[in-house]
Amino acid sequence: MRGLEEISSLKRDLELTIKELSGTYEELSLLYSITSELIGLDVDEIAQKVLHLAERIFGYKNSLILFFDRNRELYPKVYRGEIDLEEITREKTLIEKTLKDKKTKAFCKLLNGQKEDVSMLVSPLIGKKTEIGALIIVQRPSKEFFANEIKLINTLTGQAGLFIENTLIYSEFEELLTGSINCLIKALEASSSWTAGHTERVVHYAMAIGRELNLSRAELERLKIAALLHDIGKIGVPDYILNKPGKLDEEESIIVKGHTMKAEEILHPLRPCGDIIQGIKYHHERWDGKGFYGIGGEKIPFIARIIAVADAFDAMTTDRPYRKRLSFQEAASEIERSSGTQFDPLVVDGFLRWFSRQHQASLF
Repeated sequence: MRGLEEISSLKRDLELTIKELSGTYEELSLLYSITSELIGLDVDEIAQKVLHLAERIFGYKNSLILFFDRNRELYPKVYRGEIDLEEITREKTLIEKTLKDKKTKAFCKLLNGQKEDVSMLVSPLIGKKTEIGALIIVQRPSKEFFANEIKLINTLTGQAGLFIENTLIYSEFEELLTGSINCLIKALEASSSWTAGHTERVVHYAMAIGRELNLSRAELERLKIAALLHDIGKIGVPDYILNKPGKLDEEESIIVKGHTMKAEEILHPLRPCGDIIQGIKYHHERWDGKGFYGIGGEKIPFIARIIAVADAFDAMTTDRPYRKRLSFQEAASEIERSSGTQFDPLVVDGFLRWFSRQHQASLF
């Protein structure tokens, strides 16, 4: 009998161990899915992906994410399925209490107007230092949320909270960096009435081309910084040359062309931004290799090839001391003619697709 009892005890211990290992495996598997699917996304994309994961993994079809605004008021960020926002609003006190306790809670038999009972789960979204909001799951008709589900939901919201917090911090840093660069560029452009607004327009055109070419979010961010700084080297060009009403002589042309070399010199300390610096340095190179540095084709950094088209389009469509501007249509046609000689044909195609939609005129 004693031997049977020991075998029975070992069996129970083994079952418990298997159950614990199974739960650990589920949690690790979920962590892997979250990390692989949330990395590199912006805040809105993360929020949408969390709801998608909640449905894909747990089968929750009706879900909502609430965010805190600057005044600590909750507002709906994204939702999925059939969500009654008025119903959620009626449970505001209950949701706020749950967030204050910082613990996931499930509530059953919440009245849904006249028709049926529902159950609701509220799981706080919290970073290391930031209270972001909450994930809310609604089940209609009412169903029980089991302990293992709640544990895994905690894993989902815990990781999502960290990702959202880090993304918000990065966005704030990016805004600060972009704002600082804008201030610097405005100070540079103030020295010449001919260049006012040039950088802002080049950024707009470059980003439009980048989106047309399906650049990733990270690539677009680096393109934006490069476009913002593409003329930083003109700090070293005397004002009398920048504002000269007539054609530049050979020596003056060399000084102006050298602004890309000056830009590399100024930005050299920013070592992690090597691709951005190269994009700025070579943005006046030609696809046929007849530019200032004599490199051509795909040897020219892709960022530089995009900025080249954006810069040329703005230069042609704005007045300069030595000539009047072209119309947008004329400038776009000129860029099309220069495809394969001055400009990368792929970039030109992207530009023309965007231009055609913007101006409702086909160039093909």
